[in-house]
Amino acid sequence: MVMLMRLIVGCVFIFSGFVKAIDPWGVLYKFQDYVSVLGCDWLDPFLLFGAFALSVLEFVVGVCLIIGAYRRVAVWIAFMMMLVMTPLTAWLAMTGAVVDCGCFGDVLVLSNEMSLVKNVILLLFTWYLLKYNVRLWNFYSPSIQWIVTSITVAYIFVIACYGYFYQPMLDFRPYKAGVKLACEEDACEEDAFVFVYEKDGEKHEFDMENVPAEDTTWHFVERKVVNGKAIETKDVLAIYDGDEEITGQVISGKSDNLLLVFSDLEDIDIAYTYLINILDDYARKQGIDVCGLSDASRDAVEEWNDISMATYPMYTATDEQLKMLVRGNPSVVYVKDGEVMWKRVLQSINAGRVEQAVNEGRDFMWIAEDYNGEDKLNKMSLAYVSLMILILVFNRSYRVFKFGQRLIEKRRKAMPKTVATEATNEAKAEK
Repeated sequence: MVMLMRLIVGCVFIFSGFVKAIDPWGVLYKFQDYVSVLGCDWLDPFLLFGAFALSVLEFVVGVCLIIGAYRRVAVWIAFMMMLVMTPLTAWLAMTGAVVDCGCFGDVLVLSNEMSLVKNVILLLFTWYLLKYNVRLWNFYSPSIQWIVTSITVAYIFVIACYGYFYQPMLDFRPYKAGVKLACEEDACEEDAFVFVYEKDGEKHEFDMENVPAEDTTWHFVERKVVNGKAIETKDVLAIYDGDEEITGQVISGKSDNLLLVFSDLEDIDIAYTYLINILDDYARKQGIDVCGLSDASRDAVEEWNDISMATYPMYTATDEQLKMLVRGNPSVVYVKDGEVMWKRVLQSINAGRVEQAVNEGRDFMWIAEDYNGEDKLNKMSLAYVSLMILILVFNRSYRVFKFGQRLIEKRRKAMPKTVATEATNEAKAEK
């Protein structure tokens, strides 16, 4: 029973910590939702540290539970975390202040009620393990527990760094590379989208031919996909120029686009304008249309244009859609023939590499070929698992060797006593 509980709790913590480390920006956004709802804006400077710390802590605690390292400390940390998380999810289940708790990121979205049930079960399991976990043996000897724990911390921390400074090494969001944001005109069906409008508190869906554009009493709500020609999500990327939606004009199935995404325009360092302008010039030479996307106010956009001397047009999209499209602020998305080719945080793009691409006339795809998140993750995970197995084999082999050595020494020490005892018994028998 103890081993079963330890495996369940450990696997849940490992999974939760791993998906958080993959996408630290997503954890940061979720923390911002909590802070906004609770009115604790003074916590903003600590949210990024909290995103990294939570993902690393969950993953390391989960690994320690499974391998039996720090059997008391690991269970106590898990129990204390569940003491915090369980009331929090209970509050969310009752109030619905935040749509989902974000326990498993975008990989597995649970309702607040399901999250509460999960946390109650984990709380009971960790409470049981507080008393009985020490009865089970561990995989590694106590003398080298710090080594395997340090390796685990390094592994998950590097994954989180890649997710923050580049892009998540695994993309579980709708707008991943390879997804069509738009299709060619001759391939798109007339009913590819339906438009939801609201009037007098009631919502109705209209196809392309029946959109009530001239009736001002209808208010646009959202656009939905009704076939597989485009991304299947209720939050389809919608780009606006003022009050007019121009998504089809900006991104089509026959155009190449470089989207400069500013999720928080007022928080961008002006030093980024040099790299942005280099990318802008290079993209235009390659025949790529460049535009900026932001949810900032018109005044903020005009101020940015003045400061950065931007020559590209700035359009608007919702904050949720921008954060779903790409992580980071600012960030870059390259779209070719309506398909997402690559996404990067702007600061991860090497200006020297861009200049080299310009001088050598390289294709625009070459800029991002120096980073393949999934490939790096596979190599890192293989190295991590191999190193953990190697340490385990050495540790167990050494313990078996030491046990055999002690057994031999014990027999050697016992042999003289046995001979002397036999001689004494023979002398007594003669007498």
